[in-house]
Amino acid sequence: MALTATDKKEIERISRNEIKDFLKKAQFKNRVIELVDKELATSNSKFSREHKKRVVDISTKVLIELYRTFWLRRSFWEPQLKNVK
Repeated sequence: MALTATDKKEIERISRNEIKDFLKKAQFKNRVIELVDKELATSNSKFSREHKKRVVDISTKVLIELYRTFWLRRSFWEPQLKNVK
């Protein structure tokens, strides 16, 4: 006997609810956090080196964009700073 479309959707709904419930459990969440912390703490870890490089790249790009935005919109904030006494 084949499953109908309604049966399939019901199975999908139940599966999604079960997965959500499992992911919400503190035990699972804590285990994931411990694994990530452990991997990042390892000084000679490949992930740690790549992670640091990515953080530096992203931070650099964000700061450059921030300063560029400040420069382009200086007419907006510059008079306000001049009025501060």
